[in-house]
Amino acid sequence: MKKIIIQVVVSIVVIIFVFTVGLWAGFSFNSIKKYLLSSSSGSSDTQNTQEEKLGLIEGITETIRNRFNLTPFEEAFDYISNDSLTAFQEQELLQAAIEGMLTLLDDRHSDYFTVDEYEKITESYSGTMSGIGIIVTQDDEGRVIVVKPLPDTPAGSAGIKEGDHIIAVNGQDISEMVLENIVTLIKGKEGTSVDITFYRPDEDRTFEVTLVRARFYIPNLFAEILEDNIAYIQYVGFQDGGAEFLESEIERLILEGAESIIFDLRNNLGGTLDDAVAVCDIFMDSGAIVTVRGRTDNEERVDEYFAEKGKYTEIPLVVLINGYSASASELVAGALRDNDRASLVGETSFGKGTVQVIHELSDGSGLKFTTAKYFLPSGVSIEGVGVLPDIEIILTADDTEDLQLNKAIEEIKKMIDGQ
Repeated sequence: MKKIIIQVVVSIVVIIFVFTVGLWAGFSFNSIKKYLLSSSSGSSDTQNTQEEKLGLIEGITETIRNRFNLTPFEEAFDYISNDSLTAFQEQELLQAAIEGMLTLLDDRHSDYFTVDEYEKITESYSGTMSGIGIIVTQDDEGRVIVVKPLPDTPAGSAGIKEGDHIIAVNGQDISEMVLENIVTLIKGKEGTSVDITFYRPDEDRTFEVTLVRARFYIPNLFAEILEDNIAYIQYVGFQDGGAEFLESEIERLILEGAESIIFDLRNNLGGTLDDAVAVCDIFMDSGAIVTVRGRTDNEERVDEYFAEKGKYTEIPLVVLINGYSASASELVAGALRDNDRASLVGETSFGKGTVQVIHELSDGSGLKFTTAKYFLPSGVSIEGVGVLPDIEIILTADDTEDLQLNKAIEEIKKMIDGQ
């Protein structure tokens, strides 16, 4: 059963393909914020009273005035605020209006974030984070599943395992919540505690763990040398500066004797487009990496990304993928395979071929929605389909060893012998 699109990573990386702050389709809600502040301040100041009467239109640029007639919205806002049987805070009505526009998009990847939610979501770009240290996803039935517990974090130390389900946070059922909102419940100030109820499918038991949040470094890769001078690199997430660190780690591994690379993108939920392109560029001499087709500033837009001279273009390379390889990791796996640069081993990837942006609004809240699709060098979109491995190895709960990694080692050895 196909999993729904991964939206966010708890306590490690935010699942967005492109990150942009400050603009939203050329429309600003500064005027609405001004209206709300003036009408809720309780001031009897004449200027505030005039601004209150002017309402939402005040402060909107001439361009916006010419394009939109916001008077009906202002009138509806006033009627509901003043006369509805149920009284609402004005901020609640504003949030509902924004969420209503997102609903119109019929975009399952869209969402609105309060100021607090937005701050927590974007925190991961700082390089450190206060949380419990797990990567999660959400399947098509709404179950929140642990993809990976990070070592030396509260969750890792408490014995939380890959495949565990989160069913409640601080006693609150999270089955009907979107993943971003679950994130805000789990994350919090360093030193504070959170009670999380887990379900472990392979043991058919439910248990609750109290975890004390801690601040930890957000890793984007783990690297070591395996047998026969094979370098193993697990790339956790695509983030700003990740490719530069990857390149330095490859250099270190080669100095230590590495002659080939297994690049593990399993459970990699994605990240930034720029880092995905930069990672491909490390391993490629030339050729197309990805084409992004979308809409910006009310115009159709096509962006094509091509490789330049990479530093490690000849070293034998095998890429591992699975059903939790999504978004940017699928782009990298597909681009390397389409350019005959790597062989793919594992399971069909997640199937996310769309680009989302997160925009910060004037009050510090934010929203996310789809703006584009990307296409692999072969011209295909993997949205809803995924990237198929060259060699399929399906792991089961009964496996006592990593058969996918074993197969990757076997394939790397064949490449070296072929040289």
